[in-house]
Amino acid sequence: MTPSARLILNKDVRHRILSGHPWVFASEVDRVEGNAEDGGTVELLSAKGVFLGSAIYNRRSQIVARRYSGAMTALDDSFIGERLDDALAYRRETPKIIPRTAKRLVWSESDHLPGLIVDRYDDVLVMQTLTLAMARREAIIAELLRQKTGCAVILARNDAPVRQLEGLPLERNVLHGTYLAPTRATIAEIGYELDLWSGQKTGFYLDQAENYAAVAAYAKGRRMLDCFTNQGAFALSAKKAGATSCRAIDQSAEALRHAGITAKNEGLDIAWIEGNVFDLLRRYEKNRETFDLIVLDPPSFTKTKGNKTSALRGYHELHLRALRLLSGGGILATFSCSHHVTAEDWAGLLQRASSETGCSLRLRQRLGQSSDHPVLVNVPETEYLRGYVVEKVAAGNS
Repeated sequence: MTPSARLILNKDVRHRILSGHPWVFASEVDRVEGNAEDGGTVELLSAKGVFLGSAIYNRRSQIVARRYSGAMTALDDSFIGERLDDALAYRRETPKIIPRTAKRLVWSESDHLPGLIVDRYDDVLVMQTLTLAMARREAIIAELLRQKTGCAVILARNDAPVRQLEGLPLERNVLHGTYLAPTRATIAEIGYELDLWSGQKTGFYLDQAENYAAVAAYAKGRRMLDCFTNQGAFALSAKKAGATSCRAIDQSAEALRHAGITAKNEGLDIAWIEGNVFDLLRRYEKNRETFDLIVLDPPSFTKTKGNKTSALRGYHELHLRALRLLSGGGILATFSCSHHVTAEDWAGLLQRASSETGCSLRLRQRLGQSSDHPVLVNVPETEYLRGYVVEKVAAGNS
């Protein structure tokens, strides 16, 4: 059925939906007419009664409505199937996506299916339903995906904390088939054996997949330090590309264990270090160690605007220490994965850190999330991963 309930916006709101953004916050709602069901759909109307589209609805969420179509359209099998077809076609037709056996197939608002994430690892699909509306349609979506991809195994990794904001439990389930770890997947010419129940996100950081190869292009003949390595992808790719040595740090013993298995299978010699990155950078600086290629890929230090200032202080310290360890002519690849930290924030951070360490940084390359994580220009939240590759040069010689 098409939406029957109607959500009317505040009359004094110049709403972002008029510019193409899909979200409506609870504070922006004047009233709801009809029987609006959590996890169901509603019509969106302006204060003057102008129809703005169809949206999923959940009164328990701060984002009370998320538009999925600009037309009067039911969120049924037919509509979801068409959206899945569009998403799969985009991934097939995008030439920037380098050959690999692991990639994102569906990404939430970017594919006009708010709250649905689908990743493919070889012949296994991993789904996340992060909104109540998608969770209620999980079985339908799984069957459609099975038909369209031919994958016999479909997992639900619904253990992301953001589900709790929708009143949903944290859980993991097998939706189709039988899953036995590990799953072998090739990313940036490295063969990984992944346990899709235990890895980050849906099993791996696929948003960096194209950046592993991009950074590895600078690795030949360099001594590398990979900070926050997780399953070791930057270090593994760099070593395979000809880095003379690689040291990789993470606090997770389990992640490093998986990284070590991959390194052994690939015949790559990497020093895996379990510990706190900040503490170890201080130790390396005290010991006057240097590196020719340093990767900083920290987790998000802030999930909200309110913590942004303290997060920037942490990022600043991290960059100061890294630049002191970086040799002249060395390469720093640094990434931010928080939407709240803007490109301007990151550029300013690099400027201050370079000034305080008495060097200049020459921009070699800008990087972003892999192209199977598409950015919608009218939805800024879809662009969250930013990277800079910079070269350290003596002050005044840039």
